[in-house]
Order: sequence, then structure tokens, then C-alpha cells
Amino acid sequence: MDYQPYLPPITLRKVFRKERSPSPSGSKITARRVFDFESEHLIQSQLPVEKAECSNNLIPPPHGSLSKPNSGRYALRDILAWGNDTYNSVQKGLHLVCEKYLDMSSPYHLQQPELLTAFFEAAQEQFPILTCYQDSWPARDFAKMYLKNKVGSNKAKVKMRNRTTDND
Repeated sequence: MDYQPYLPPITLRKVFRKERSPSPSGSKITARRVFDFESEHLIQSQLPVEKAECSNNLIPPPHGSLSKPNSGRYALRDILAWGNDTYNSVQKGLHLVCEKYLDMSSPYHLQQPELLTAFFEAAQEQFPILTCYQDSWPARDFAKMYLKNKVGSNKAKVKMRNRTTDND
């Protein structure tokens, strides 16, 4: 069975403003519709973080490696399709959970299993939407990228310090 992306149906809802009630005699009937995109966007961006009503089928992790989508890998932001506000709030929250439970001087694959277990439990408690994903793979991917960037920036800082002390 081929994989087909799910696209939400287009709604045929019309929004009437409070200032002007719709009356067939006072207005023309047109095909123009006004949508309140801001309130719909806020509602959609908050649902994934707070509400975790999943079907029995958990969402499997994508094929390929994380990062560098042009070389056959995937970008987490594109795969999750949560919306910017939701993605950013989950990302920032999981960064804090990483700092609390994981060793920030080691990459993901060198973390101790009990630290990872504590991390995943705290991540699922803070963001129930992660329980809809098989093995909470979005939390794993956020942690992998965050630890990779932190370890890399720490190495760069040490290298810069060594250069400045060597030059003195």
C-alpha cells in the first residue's frame, strides 16, 4: 500500500462579523468568505502540545537520517508539520528537559540509558503529543540535534581558548 499524505478537507464555513448581521434583503449573496486565520492558527498550534488523543496506531519514525534534507534525509520541522508556534515551543521545552536530564558534554549516542529514560518520561509528561509517536521519536530527534549542536559549540569554544592562550 502506497503512503499518501493526509490533507485536511477544505471547509465551507462563512464567518459573519458581529457588527453586521447577515440579512438576505440588505446584502448581496456572494462567494466571498472571510476567515479568521489568526484564531484558527492559534487553536491549531496549541492542540498538538496540550491534547494527546491518538489512535491506536502510533506514528512511525520517518525513513532516513535526521537533518540535511537535500541529501535524502529529513527535516524535523517539515516531517512534523506542527506549525511554527507549536514547533518552537516544543523545541524550547525539550531543550530545557535535555539540560535537566542529559549530560550536555556528550552526544546522544553516548548518553547513559537511565538518563535517556528519565528524559523521555519528562518529555512525555510535559508534551503529551509525544505519546502519539512510536518511541517518542520527535523528542529523540530534538535531543540528538540539540546535543550535537551543544557539543560542537563547546568544542569550538575550547579550540578558540586554546588558540588565544597559545598566541599569548
